[in-house]
Amino acid sequence: MNNDAKTVVWIAGSLLGFFGLIVALWSGIAQARGRNVKSIWTRYLAWFLIAPPIIIPLIWGRVPFIVLMGLLSLLCFREYAHAVGLWRDKALMWICYIGIVCIYGPIFGFEYGIFQAMPIYVIAFILTVPMHRDEYEHMIQKICLAVLGVVYFGWFFSHLAYLRNLSYGMLATFLLILLVESNDACAYLWGTVFGKHKLIPRLSPNKTVEGMFGSILSVVGLAFAFRFLIPFVSAAHLAVLALAVSVFGMCGDLTISFIKRDLKIKDMGSLIPGHGGLLDRFDSIIFTAPIFFHFLRYLYGE
Repeated sequence: MNNDAKTVVWIAGSLLGFFGLIVALWSGIAQARGRNVKSIWTRYLAWFLIAPPIIIPLIWGRVPFIVLMGLLSLLCFREYAHAVGLWRDKALMWICYIGIVCIYGPIFGFEYGIFQAMPIYVIAFILTVPMHRDEYEHMIQKICLAVLGVVYFGWFFSHLAYLRNLSYGMLATFLLILLVESNDACAYLWGTVFGKHKLIPRLSPNKTVEGMFGSILSVVGLAFAFRFLIPFVSAAHLAVLALAVSVFGMCGDLTISFIKRDLKIKDMGSLIPGHGGLLDRFDSIIFTAPIFFHFLRYLYGE
């Protein structure tokens, strides 16, 4: 295990312990205010199940991590397809699965140009499905759902895999995951204890203004605390990057929220205790991965 891998393992373990203390403190405050704290502990303890399957491939190497992300993209698309009803069209489902695999293909060979262009070809092929079938009824809905699923859960998410390809990829990828998940946790904790003013009540009743500002301050603070993971990034750029992660991480959460509200369901699944399905856990990072990746690559290259 090299030094970067040891750093990732040490930080991950330390943060789990640190957030355990924070959760214990927050639980005491919340209980004093007459609020239920069971959900806080359930969400926290679930991270002991979530973290190892992510951290191990990340430090193992870029290929295992790309494979992991490809699998997660396929599983997230499957959750989405079952939620919106796309799963009923088995042939179109398989076309989408193959399209997502094709999007990940260029990542293995460091083919950045093809990686960026691949969604165009996948979408073009999906658009030919009505022609092959000589059908038109309900095809607008099916094709739009398929394109959204492949681009969002395939291409957006795959930027996290390509980030691992960069020379500073392991630590940058870990920092992104750390900031995004801390953003979610801090928004939940700040909102649980101090939340009074609803942020977007119809779309996400549990989100509060206090939780949003608390999470932004926390994420910016954590970004500077762990600046040594990407020391080549200037202080100004790091502040902008942390702010973007916090704001767009919330947008990712709200993206899945409006889908769930429209479908009148509470969670996209029940795989992870206290979190719901995979999409309920990874919704924020799907939205932030392309922004974080292109920000760093444009300003700092390889």
